[in-house]
Amino acid sequence: MIEPERMKGIVQRVDALRRDYADRDARHQTVYDARAQRIDNIAPGTMPDAWPKPITANMIDISARQLAENLAPLPSINCSTGSGTSEAAKRRSAKRTKIAYSYIIDSRLERQMPRGCDWYLMYGSMPIVVEPDFKSGRPVLRIDNPMGSYPEWGLNGEIRSYTRTWRETARRLAAKFPMHESAILGKRDATWNSGQSGDTELEVIKYMDAHCVVLYMPERNNLVLAYMDNPFGKVAVAIALKPSYDDQDRGQFDDAVYPFLARNRVAMLGLQATNQAVRAPLALPTDVQKISFGDDAVIRTDSPDKIRRVGGDIPTAAWQQDSLLAEEVMRATRTPRAASGDIDASIITGKGVEALAGGYDIQIRTGQLTIGQAISDAIELAFEMDERFWPEAQKEISGVINGTPFEERYTPSQDIKGSYRVSVSYGFASGMNPNQALIFLLQLRGDQLVPRDFVQQQLPMDMDVQELQKQIDREGVVDALKQGVYAMAASIGVLAQQGMDPTETLAKMAELIKLRDKLPFEEAVLRAFAPKEQPQAAPADPMAALLGGGPGALDPGTGLSPDVAPGQAQLGPGGAPDVMTMLAGLTSSGRPDMRATVSRKVPA
Repeated sequence: MIEPERMKGIVQRVDALRRDYADRDARHQTVYDARAQRIDNIAPGTMPDAWPKPITANMIDISARQLAENLAPLPSINCSTGSGTSEAAKRRSAKRTKIAYSYIIDSRLERQMPRGCDWYLMYGSMPIVVEPDFKSGRPVLRIDNPMGSYPEWGLNGEIRSYTRTWRETARRLAAKFPMHESAILGKRDATWNSGQSGDTELEVIKYMDAHCVVLYMPERNNLVLAYMDNPFGKVAVAIALKPSYDDQDRGQFDDAVYPFLARNRVAMLGLQATNQAVRAPLALPTDVQKISFGDDAVIRTDSPDKIRRVGGDIPTAAWQQDSLLAEEVMRATRTPRAASGDIDASIITGKGVEALAGGYDIQIRTGQLTIGQAISDAIELAFEMDERFWPEAQKEISGVINGTPFEERYTPSQDIKGSYRVSVSYGFASGMNPNQALIFLLQLRGDQLVPRDFVQQQLPMDMDVQELQKQIDREGVVDALKQGVYAMAASIGVLAQQGMDPTETLAKMAELIKLRDKLPFEEAVLRAFAPKEQPQAAPADPMAALLGGGPGALDPGTGLSPDVAPGQAQLGPGGAPDVMTMLAGLTSSGRPDMRATVSRKVPA
């Protein structure tokens, strides 16, 4: 249990943080109401009873969804240290990279990213909370809702404390904390005097710092629902903050709310004017005594040109004002017309499209830099938490990186070993057009300004660079092996023309074709071209074998082979002269005559 004095200090600290963030909370609530189309909460009485919702497109919601979908893809993760060039260092870096991806996969962070990026654009921040899952024995990354969150920053930008508030029905809270059911439901006791319905929403506050984590309910006399000391020793939260001109969180659409409401108001007035113009009374000449209504109705009069509706047309200024407000909403949400396809630009060169979409790409690039840094900080916290809480645990991880499945085993104390650094990148050309970025990378690589490893790391996709390079090298060797086999097959005709027997080569090629249906190409080549085992002869007396009259035996009388004439016993194979004989002849200039002659001499 927490001491009363310490709990009192935490409550005072949280109340002070909420006062500091009061203006930000008001902006968050305004943007939330505008996006949820709760207009009466912002400007009461502006919506008629017949039209309780806006009749114009909710550009705040549309822009937020469109930008969030572009920001949502995860960056590539690499744990290379930069100084590790040996194969062992590369293997360690590749294993840490797979561990980092396992955190992402197990936390289902890819599924959380669209909502988190939506919050980042709407409220100006995206907190990523790293929590230990003691059931599965690994850290988990969770994106928190910045609405109702209160981080406390230190001098160097570190997070000293993190507070999260939300509201939940008393019935659900009682089910989660049955030991406090009576107090949560507000039954009669010495503290409060009236019971409440289980559907009553109550505020819950979660506070954590480097020393403790506490969950309490301020509306139940600061009832502590859960408390624990913080064994991690730091606040495991990484926050992506949208750039702001002051020290407050400011979202993308803070300045777009009232232009959006003004445009809706103009649209409502135009609808009202149109309704009045259609339902206005008729002005008729004095000679009309009977009025007919319906299809093909006939009104008899001597002055038909005087029959009209009472009232006036909608002024042209109203349509101009609607167009002006629509442009202001687009400008406030920073959404170019090129993003929705509503453009009037050159489709031949595309320069107009690029100019209109330039600001949109810059927004995505800036958001990727900020969110990528927060993801990097969160993974580093996960590495440290994994090593501190489960140092000697043998863990198995699996997943898919760039379509390549992987399985790995690791021990945090051995494979992490204090190395928490993570490189997170969307690619240096993430804000560029994809075709331009690819050409730019290829040009850098073609001029040998960057290595192939750099180009692979900058591609906008999640991949294991080391494993990818292994596959490329393997494919290159296999391709070279195929070319060698193809060259051998193409030389069969030449061998036959030279009088050699190509039967053995043909047989090996046929065996290779059969094995390829069952085995990879390299294994099929090894089996098809494996050398045949030579039969081993029984050991015998060498002199007996030579003098025994068998094949290759020596003549007992001369001691020579039958293939050697008696006069050639001192000559080389086939009667070739020795080196001394070859060097004995000289030309007229004194140079040695290197021509070789064969002299066969048989005595009479």
